[in-house]
Amino acid sequence: MYGGGGLQEFKVNRKAFRTVEVTGENLLLWVNEPVAIAKMLFEAVVSCFTPGRAKYVSIGSQISRQILYTGVEALWLVGIIAFLYGNVIVIQAMTNMPRFGVTEYFGNILVVAVVRELGPFFTALVIIGRSGSALAAHIGTMQVNKEVAALEVMGVNPVQFLVVPALAGMTLSLICLNFYFDIIAIVGGLFTAKLTVMVPFGIFLEKVVQALTWKDILISVSKGAFFGAIVAVISCRFGLRVKNIRGVPQAAMNSVVWSMALTIIVSILVTIGFYAR
Repeated sequence: MYGGGGLQEFKVNRKAFRTVEVTGENLLLWVNEPVAIAKMLFEAVVSCFTPGRAKYVSIGSQISRQILYTGVEALWLVGIIAFLYGNVIVIQAMTNMPRFGVTEYFGNILVVAVVRELGPFFTALVIIGRSGSALAAHIGTMQVNKEVAALEVMGVNPVQFLVVPALAGMTLSLICLNFYFDIIAIVGGLFTAKLTVMVPFGIFLEKVVQALTWKDILISVSKGAFFGAIVAVISCRFGLRVKNIRGVPQAAMNSVVWSMALTIIVSILVTIGFYAR
C-alpha cells in the first residue's frame, strides 16, 4: 500500500512518463511519416508505368474530374485572393518605395512577391484547405465502406486507381492555377496603380516585364508541380490509413497540417536551390 506522499509521487512520475511517451510517439511520427509519404509518391510514379487491371478503367475520366474539382471550380476563389493580393502589394509598394528612392524596383518587388513566393504558396493553401481535405475524407470514406478492399479483391491496385489520378490532376491544376494567380494579381495591381497613383498601364507593365525572367517562371512552375504532388500524396496517404468512421475527420485534419508543413519546407528548399549562390 502507498502512503499519502508515495501515492502523490507515483502520480507525478506516471504523468512525467506519459509526457515522455507521448513526446517520443510524436517525434517518431514526424520522422517516419515523411518516409511513408515519399514511399507512396514513389509507388505512384512507378505504377504509372506498370500495367495492371486499372489500365482497363477510365483513369482519364478520373483525372478530368480531379482537374475539374481542384482547378476549374477553384478559379473564382483563387481569382478573388489574387486580385486582392495584387492590390495590397501595389498599394504598399507605391506608398513606401518613394520614401526610399527605389521606385525603379517596383517591378522586381511585384515579381518576387507574386510570381516567386506568395503566389504559389497562397494557391497551394487554397487547394490544401479545399481539395486536399476533401480528397482525404473521400478516400477515408471509401476505406470505411470497404470499397478499397473491393478494388484489391478485383485485382486493381488502389495506388494506381486512386493515387495516380489525384497526383496527375492536382499537379496539373496547381501549375495552371499558379499562372492564373499571377495574371490576376498583376491585373489587379495594374488596376489599383491606375486608380490610386495614376500610373499609366504601359509603364506598369513595362516594369513588370523587365523584372520577369525565365527563372522566375521556372520556379513558379516547379513549386506548382511540387505542391500539387505533396497535397495529392499526403491526402491519399491519410485517407488510406482510416480504420473507422471516426478517423475520417482526423484524416482530413492531418492532411491539411502535413500538407502545409511540407509545402513551406519545399518552398524554402526550391527557393534556395534556384537563388542561393
